[in-house]
Amino acid sequence: MRACEEAVHAAGVREGMSINAALALVPGLHALARDARRERQLLEAVAQRGVRFTPRVSLEPPDGVLLDVRGSLRLFGGARRLCLRLQQELLEAVGVSVHFAITPSPLAALWFARTGPLGAHPVLVRNRDELASRLALLPLDCTRWPERCIETLGNMGVRTVGDCLRLPRDGFARRFGQELLATLDRATGRLQEPRAAYVASERFAARRDLEPEIADTARLGLALAPLLEELCQFLRERGRGVQAIEVQLRHRAAPVTRVRLRFVQPVGAQPRHMAQLLRERLAQLVLPQPVRNVRLLSGPLIDLQADAIELFAHDRRESGGNLPQLVERLRARLGNDAVHGLACVPEHRPEAAWRAVEPVAAKPRSRKKPSSRSAAPNESSPSVPRPLRGKSSAARPGEGRPLWLLDRPEPCDVDRLVLEEGPECIESGWWDGHDVARDYYVARNAQGARLWVFRNRRETAAGARWFLHGWFA
Repeated sequence: MRACEEAVHAAGVREGMSINAALALVPGLHALARDARRERQLLEAVAQRGVRFTPRVSLEPPDGVLLDVRGSLRLFGGARRLCLRLQQELLEAVGVSVHFAITPSPLAALWFARTGPLGAHPVLVRNRDELASRLALLPLDCTRWPERCIETLGNMGVRTVGDCLRLPRDGFARRFGQELLATLDRATGRLQEPRAAYVASERFAARRDLEPEIADTARLGLALAPLLEELCQFLRERGRGVQAIEVQLRHRAAPVTRVRLRFVQPVGAQPRHMAQLLRERLAQLVLPQPVRNVRLLSGPLIDLQADAIELFAHDRRESGGNLPQLVERLRARLGNDAVHGLACVPEHRPEAAWRAVEPVAAKPRSRKKPSSRSAAPNESSPSVPRPLRGKSSAARPGEGRPLWLLDRPEPCDVDRLVLEEGPECIESGWWDGHDVARDYYVARNAQGARLWVFRNRRETAAGARWFLHGWFA
């Protein structure tokens, strides 16, 4: 028996008692198996609330949390008001009532809290000189020393902390060890007690069991709403954001179904936005089996940056603020691989002059007037990377080239085309095994459309094949 309620305690059940002995006293006793993982989560939940009151928080498993509130008392109106506010938040957010104690020594605060009154009225010891006298009345059980030591001390008539403090120090250390003596010194403030600070988790993870199982993706989105709220609360408390989340849908026999969302820019506590994108993705999903439980995971936390919006923008569209939401909705419907950004590559070969990249949020357009040192818009050079070394008639890759390139060049009949410009000779790629030697021309077909065509320079003029590689607007 680890813990019991007050009514069961009044019937004679005590901590440490076996289940059979407890059932003999209370036949209708409802016993629950201990869940160490759940206890740890509850302890961390209390610590996360404590971070709101002080940055110095440490855990004392299995049921203690230490807060250094020395610098926070004046901010929150004193010890009692601080404890009252913390108690209210813990009841609302975590659903627990706690014992409070405020002392100059962390270990003494733990001992008092283990035996003190429940609620927002803390045990308060202001001066270190008072610690020994106030600790003297506490039973030895609050120390959680080894049971054998407490039993031996009890046989000697030592049943309180004060009784231990009156024993000769040398004799106590020889009989029970130097570590127990050091424990008494830390509790009374004679020894300092550095503690490891609690570091909040940098990733969010939460699970929810579904009863009954859900086979409808629309209902699944509703079931995930509380987990999204928990994630947003997690981000709100840390002032951080995420750029990716993953939902794991677990079935009875089928493999886990994974749904991943990646945002264009870090997203903070925006549950409605996340839920909307998740509904779009779930609507495209076909479940192999009903879902029995769901798990929500976040990517690494990212610092959020305030968006700079133009002062004189007429609406949000002018500052590009809607672009991230548009990209995210398209990705939710079509998949992450279907929507991406483009980046130029310093390369003569048209098919190798770009690559797919992650979309980047649009930056506000600058309205600054050009200074005397800056070139006018029609005089500035295009922002195209300088090419690698190779043969080409073009001064820079991209000049006189169409914006619409085919994935693969297609054979075409040049006899039906009128060649208007060219040739542009491109010979490159010998270093990577994909070398080309082409003569490119701008041509026009019978319908008046302008095409970009080429022939292989390594073939004879009579037998050279012609290929269509792109279209001009």
